Amino acid sequence: MTVSRVVNELKDLRGKARLDVLISRGLIVTDPGRDSITAVIDASEKSGDKTVLSETDIDVLALAYEMRGKLFTDDYALQNTARHMGVSICPILQKNSVKKKWRLRCSGCGKYYERMPEGSVCDVCGSPVKRKIK
Repeated sequence: MTVSRVVNELKDLRGKARLDVLISRGLIVTDPGRDSITAVIDASEKSGDKTVLSETDIDVLALAYEMRGKLFTDDYALQNTARHMGVSICPILQKNSVKKKWRLRCSGCGKYYERMPEGSVCDVCGSPVKRKIK
């Protein structure tokens, strides 16, 4: 299974041809429900991965969560959020990640943030706000 955002990201002819083959062999393209998307967003905020997950990442993880399936990915942020949700993961080429909790911290003055500030810069000193392991 996959989500429509993944299909929409396919740009080259080779990728589209592979998709057609997979669909002819039973690949299902469907989108997760709102509750599953909300669960992923909540978990990614708690894990500190929300700022690096795309809408497509969120949809893919929400579908795995909703279907009680296994998530095949090498993306560490996706793996980490999946771990926080109890979704089984299987790395493809990379080694298995470990569960982490990230915090947002200004690289200049050290101020911590609960959510990424507008423009990803500190409202105190103007330095970049980055993820830091808790």
